[in-house]
Amino acid sequence: MLPQVSLKDYDGLNGFGTSSMNDVNELTKALSAGYQTSGQTSGSALRVESLESSLKVVSFTNKHIKLWKKIPKSAAYSTVEEFNVLSSYGAGGAFGFTREGEIPQSQDSTYTRQTALVKFIGTTRSVTHPATLVNPAHGDVIALENQNGILWLLERTEDALFHGNSALAFDGESEAFDGLDSLISSGNVIDLEGQPLQEADIEEASNQIIESFGYPTDMFLGTRAMSDLVKTFYPRERINLPAPSDGKVGLAVSSMATQAGNIDFNPNVFIKQAKSPPSAATSANAPATPGTPTDAALTGTDANWAKLLGTPSGTTTFAYRVTACNRFGESAASASTTADVTPANVTAGAHVPLTVVNAASIGANPPEFFIIYRSNALASGATAPTAMSSYSEIARVRCTLQTAAGDGATFNDVNLNLPFTETAYLGELTPSVLTFRQLAPLMRMDLAVLAPAYRWMVLLYGTPILFAPAKWTRLINVGRIA
Repeated sequence: MLPQVSLKDYDGLNGFGTSSMNDVNELTKALSAGYQTSGQTSGSALRVESLESSLKVVSFTNKHIKLWKKIPKSAAYSTVEEFNVLSSYGAGGAFGFTREGEIPQSQDSTYTRQTALVKFIGTTRSVTHPATLVNPAHGDVIALENQNGILWLLERTEDALFHGNSALAFDGESEAFDGLDSLISSGNVIDLEGQPLQEADIEEASNQIIESFGYPTDMFLGTRAMSDLVKTFYPRERINLPAPSDGKVGLAVSSMATQAGNIDFNPNVFIKQAKSPPSAATSANAPATPGTPTDAALTGTDANWAKLLGTPSGTTTFAYRVTACNRFGESAASASTTADVTPANVTAGAHVPLTVVNAASIGANPPEFFIIYRSNALASGATAPTAMSSYSEIARVRCTLQTAAGDGATFNDVNLNLPFTETAYLGELTPSVLTFRQLAPLMRMDLAVLAPAYRWMVLLYGTPILFAPAKWTRLINVGRIA
C-alpha cells in the first residue's frame, strides 16, 4: 500500500494552514496589491498599471469597406463632369433590307450629353499640443486620430455609394452625390416581397442585366442576406466520405455561376435592413422634431398591399413616425400616427396619403427632407407601438416648403418598400459602366494653429458615375429566414 501524506507530517513546521492565529493576523498586515482602480491606498498605491499596448477596435475596420475598394477610380478635372452616352446605333424598328440597286434607308446614332456634379465630403480632427507630449499608450496620437478620420470618412462614403440621393435638398441639389439606389434605372428592380434571397432570384437579376447588354460581375448584399442565401444550400450539400480528418463541416460561398457568367459576392456590413428612427437628434444642428404626421382616407389605385397582406380577412393597422433631416443630421422621431388598410383598399390598390409638417418652431437649421418610418402590420385598431425598434424606414421625401411651421411635404405610401427588409445590388463593375470620378483623392489638409492644438481636415472630392444605368439592378425587400 502506498504511503499517505497527512498533517502529522508537518508537525513543528510554521507553514500555511498550520500557523497560529497570531501568525495569521500578522500576515494580514502585510502590503497587498489589491484590485482597486480608483482611490488606491496601501499596497495598491504602489501597483503599476498594466495597460494593453495594442488598441482593441470594436467598430468597423478597413476590411469592412467593400464597394469603395472595388469601384474603378478615374480623374475629374472640373466640379461639373460631362460625358457622352451612345444609346442607339439607329432606329430599332427598321428591317434594313433593300431591293437590288436601291439605296438603304438613312439611320442616325443617338448620342446624349450628361453631367455629374462633384461633391465634397470631409471631417475635421484635432489633437491638443500637450497630448502630443505625453507618452501615448497606442503610438503617435496624431497618426492614430488621422487614421480614425480616414475610416470615418470612408464609412460615410461607402454608405453614400449605395444610398446617396442628390434630389433630397430643399433647393433642388443636395450636398450628397447619388448612390446606386438613385443611379440604377428605375425599371431594373426585382421585388422579393419580404422573402429571403434565393439562387433563382440572382439568376433572374443577371438575366435582366444581360437583356440590357451588360455582363454582371459583382453582387453587393448585406451579411444577413448572404448568410440566408448560404443556408438555402444546406439541404443540397454533400460530404464526400470518408469525412475530412479534421472534421470540418459547413459551406462558404464566394461566387456563383450564372448564364450571364460568374458573379462575385461582396457581403457588406453597411448594407443592413432599413434602419429604425433615432431616439434623439443625431446632431446639435439637426432640424427640430417635426409635428405628428396625419393621414387622410385611403385613395388612388397605385398601391400594392397584397404583397404584404395577401388577401386579408379584416382591417390591418399600420403606425408611422417621421424625422426631419438636413446635411448635419437627423431629428428625433415625431409622435406616431396610425392608418387602417381594409380588404377593399387591398383590392382597389389604394395608398395611404401621409402629410408631414414642420415643427412649431423651425429654428436656425430647417429641414431638407423627411424620413418616413412604418411599423409591421398590427391588429385592427391597435395602439401605435412606442419603441423605436418597432419602426423601420420605408421612404425619404424632399421638404417642399420650409418657411413656416406647418409647411412640410406629402407622401403616398404605396407599399413599395417593406419595413425591416434589405436591398441587394447586382451589376457590371467595369470602368466603362461604373466609375468614381475624383477631383482630388483622399487627402489631409492642415488648418491654421490658433490655439495649443493641431487641427486638420480629411477630405475627398468626387462623385460616382453610372454610365449605363440598365446594366445594374436592385433586389428590394429582401427578407430573412425565420
